[in-house]
Amino acid sequence: MHEVSFRSSPTNDTIEVVSDQEKEDISVEKIGRKKKIRTTTLPVPGEALPKKRQSKEDKTSAMEEKKLRKEQERLEKAASKAEEAERKRLEKEKKKWEKGKLALKSIVAEIDTKVLEGSIGGLLLSRFSEKGITIHVGPNPIERSIVWTMTIPEDIAPLFPQGPKIPYLLLVYDAEEFCNLVANGKFLEIISRVQDRYPSYTVCCLTNKLMSYVKKREKEEYKNPGNWRRPPIDEVLAKLTTHYVKVHSRHCVDEAEVAEHIVGLTSSLASCQFRKKLTMLSVSANGALVSKDSVDKHLIKKSPWLKALVAIPKVQPRYALAVWKKYPSMKSLLKVYMDRNKSVHEKEFLLKDLKVEGLVGGDIRLGEICSKRIYRVLMSHDGAIKTDDVENGAAFFTDSPGVN
Repeated sequence: MHEVSFRSSPTNDTIEVVSDQEKEDISVEKIGRKKKIRTTTLPVPGEALPKKRQSKEDKTSAMEEKKLRKEQERLEKAASKAEEAERKRLEKEKKKWEKGKLALKSIVAEIDTKVLEGSIGGLLLSRFSEKGITIHVGPNPIERSIVWTMTIPEDIAPLFPQGPKIPYLLLVYDAEEFCNLVANGKFLEIISRVQDRYPSYTVCCLTNKLMSYVKKREKEEYKNPGNWRRPPIDEVLAKLTTHYVKVHSRHCVDEAEVAEHIVGLTSSLASCQFRKKLTMLSVSANGALVSKDSVDKHLIKKSPWLKALVAIPKVQPRYALAVWKKYPSMKSLLKVYMDRNKSVHEKEFLLKDLKVEGLVGGDIRLGEICSKRIYRVLMSHDGAIKTDDVENGAAFFTDSPGVN
């Protein structure tokens, strides 16, 4: 028993040795852990960066991308803004062109060199310069002629592939030269040649001091008889009217009138390209036959339906207004006129009882005559039908002579 107890209980020395050994193992284990931690903190080539450093670089790149995106958006906005401004500018220029505000700057007068050789040249060039009109001086296909062209501004030229054409030609002659051409029978040949080359053009022959030159030569011939005879000027000018289409003449008393006429003609040719074309219902320059002192002229000019009613012979503005108040559009009146359930008699007298404002106050009826006239004009199937003259009744319609 004593031996067994001795073996089971170790000595103090043994215990101390064991504890020292454990301390050494623990210290070695700690050193190993530290080395392991150090080795894991060092970056290994090919492996990802630490989380903190990686997030920092991501933020930097994200900020740079954001800056680039903002810069790109700014450039796109600036480009869009510039494009919109350019579009508005072109639209503005287009409207100016369509309204004719650029007409005088765009027209070009192409003048033959012989036109400027005489006494007309200096004054004519001065007047063109004062108006700011562009001219080209050079030989034209027809001697002593002036033709005109329109140059569209480069900005809006693509919008108008076919520019306006000015079908007008002016022949300018001094009195002596014109008389010689008439005497030799060459003037009408020139007119025929012009029409062959420019078949759709209007031709005007402009002379300077013609009548005074002829009178002067006649006086000289009377005092000192010679071989000069008056050319058949009147006969030739009459032939221009009777034998030629779109050919006329103009005679000026001096160089100042010639220059004024040519410059004024140039301005008119430039502006007329942009005027509203007159229609069959347009019977005067402003598009409506309305007296200047008419109270409702502004209302009539704004309404195509009222213009159409006023254009009917003998329909006064106040009658047209009475119809317009009852039937505010042509469609509304034609709808009744085309009703198969109504007789022609009913349709002709449909408007007779409409109230019309009297000239001296009070209301009057539109009347049977005006009602029938409006019906027959709007429902006519024959364009040759016309109203009779007032003294012949004026209420009924008859076929023109020769119309079947």
